[in-house]
Amino acid sequence: MSDPIRVILADDHVVVLQGLRGLLEQEDDLKVVALAQNGDELLDRVERYPADVVVLDLEMPYHGFLALEEIRRRDLPVRVVVLTAFGDGDSIQSALELGAEGFALKTEPPTQLIEAIRQVAQGRIIFPRAAQRWFTTRREEPVELQDELSPREWEVIACVARGMTNPEIAKRLGVSENTIRFHLKNIYTKIHVTNRTEAAGWYFEHGNERGQS
Repeated sequence: MSDPIRVILADDHVVVLQGLRGLLEQEDDLKVVALAQNGDELLDRVERYPADVVVLDLEMPYHGFLALEEIRRRDLPVRVVVLTAFGDGDSIQSALELGAEGFALKTEPPTQLIEAIRQVAQGRIIFPRAAQRWFTTRREEPVELQDELSPREWEVIACVARGMTNPEIAKRLGVSENTIRFHLKNIYTKIHVTNRTEAAGWYFEHGNERGQS
């Protein structure tokens, strides 16, 4: 049996924290290793307790955005699933720019959060459907790219947006992982992003303008 996914929960409401901990600990593959009620506590817990995934409430004191920014600034080896009540996409866009790998809405069933934790722990990027709709409708006019993506690069970035890992993309497209890494490097340069999460957000925002789905 593989080791459980180690999770740190961060929310300013004790009842929510205890409820989430109880929910997650019913799953054999998840283990809650620490709780935090504000950004300072979260940074302390991430430094002290080895963890794979942080579930971060954006609305807690010492704002969630600041905590996420500091986690990335310190280059702490943990993936972040943002938990938010906002469904309009603005907060998700901000968290995306700060390097969050997964997003779950408080208004959705708890099973979606559990699945987001599992997927993010495996290196995938997870967006709630509400966020995907927001990305695909927020722009009224097409964006002209300085360097157009090739058909193959569109295929690769579409797979990234679906949360697929490099080995999965390589298998699907019938190429090597090195080829996928090469394509991603070119894609990042052309669309002016630095990582998979930003690339996925860019795809949700612009893919429909190029007839991609």
